[in-house]
Amino acid sequence: MQKPLPPLNALIAFEASVRFASFKLAAQELHITPGAVSQQVKKLEDWLGYTLFNRQVRQLVVTEKGLTYFAQIAPALEQVCAASQNRKTDKTNSVYLSLTQTLAAKWLSPRLSHFMTKYPDIEVHINASNKPVNFQNENVDLALRHFDGKDNNLAVQLILDDEIRLFCAPNYLTRRNIKETKQLTRATLIFNSLHPCWDEWLDHFSEINQSERQAITKIHFDQTLLAIDAAKHGQGVVLSNRALVQKELEQKELIEPFGHCLANNKNFYLVHPKQTKLSPAAQQLKAWLLDEFEQSKYI
Repeated sequence: MQKPLPPLNALIAFEASVRFASFKLAAQELHITPGAVSQQVKKLEDWLGYTLFNRQVRQLVVTEKGLTYFAQIAPALEQVCAASQNRKTDKTNSVYLSLTQTLAAKWLSPRLSHFMTKYPDIEVHINASNKPVNFQNENVDLALRHFDGKDNNLAVQLILDDEIRLFCAPNYLTRRNIKETKQLTRATLIFNSLHPCWDEWLDHFSEINQSERQAITKIHFDQTLLAIDAAKHGQGVVLSNRALVQKELEQKELIEPFGHCLANNKNFYLVHPKQTKLSPAAQQLKAWLLDEFEQSKYI
């Protein structure tokens, strides 16, 4: 006899919608559209025969019956996820790491051979993406994330304070006759998606007013890799973290002319789900990453 199971995709959409109190935020986690989340929840409501949410203007409120149902299914879904993850990791000596493209290229790539030499039996899979990883739906053990460090579902460990500094090619300021930060009106400001905070940096370290800033030439890149490369080739000044331009600094392709440091409300963290037991391979990679980041602080 077939068990009368509810639509499982609808359960996942419902659980995420309750946690976020938002179809939009649930959709971001599940990598689908808000409309698709709403349709899945409606499908579950039709199957159950009662309303799970009161849909108000700009507000999603779970009903009393919906909250009771959530309390019953949420632990079960978490148990299924954890059990499946544990079974997956028990069978393999592979480890899956997710991180941004820039961090993968600028920080991890020059060091990864050290890990492979130390642990030749561990197979490392790198997912270099600028989108935050979804541990429920993606095959990922560990992730390096740039965010505020607040997520109750994750074990979060700070690995690098994001101190934002200005960098440029060695001869760039000389060519533009720039000796002080107030003369950056003569420069080209290179924007990137990771550190789009030129206004904050100029507020702290220059006397350039808003009207003067409007006239400054600007270039925008959606990838930090491209922004750093543009600065290296003398196209302007860029804001970044020293860890991401370490190679360029060592090879004297970039310099830090002013030494000003702006604190960020986002930092770099090593994360993984709290409820999932890490495989031995993932534990080895986690320990190595923490050690490498600690050592890189003193370079």
